[in-house]
Amino acid sequence: MNLTSASTCDEFMSLTQPHLRDLTRTGMRLTRQPAECNDLVQETLLKAWSKRDRFDPRGNLGAWLSRILINTFISNYRHQRVVAAAAARSDLVEHLFDRQRLADADDPAECWHRSELADEVLQALRALPPAFREIVELIDLHGLAYRDAADRLGIPVGTVMSRLHRARRLLRDQLRLYAREHGLGLAA
Repeated sequence: MNLTSASTCDEFMSLTQPHLRDLTRTGMRLTRQPAECNDLVQETLLKAWSKRDRFDPRGNLGAWLSRILINTFISNYRHQRVVAAAAARSDLVEHLFDRQRLADADDPAECWHRSELADEVLQALRALPPAFREIVELIDLHGLAYRDAADRLGIPVGTVMSRLHRARRLLRDQLRLYAREHGLGLAA
């Protein structure tokens, strides 16, 4: 039996059990906290279970599980950094736009036009290529989930994520001086 044919949780656990010690050891090196390590290993196994059909049976199961663990740790670390930064700078969102106006906006393509975004932010948004601007409008300004934005635009979720990443990078580059001048974000 291989991982892709494991149809029950017990079968899956019997295949992954030999790798738990290595996963725990790696998790401890990354987190340095037993409770966080246990959470990380558990999340890794959940992700592996849900994506077991993507595992190549000719591949190394331990390496595949380790890669999931490391990627999960990195993702969680980045998320915690963003949450901590946002918590420390709660004025950032209010400074950049009026949330109530955005919540009231019916058309995501128009919501930032009617909002009170700073002129520099509006200029940076207008300078984005249309495909990038559309993604930012739908996700960052109108609050759609990636899947909903993908469905609305008729493109894959991966394309949405890629365009959003590149659009945010362009915006960050264009607004770096503005952010520094106003003591906002990482540029402060």
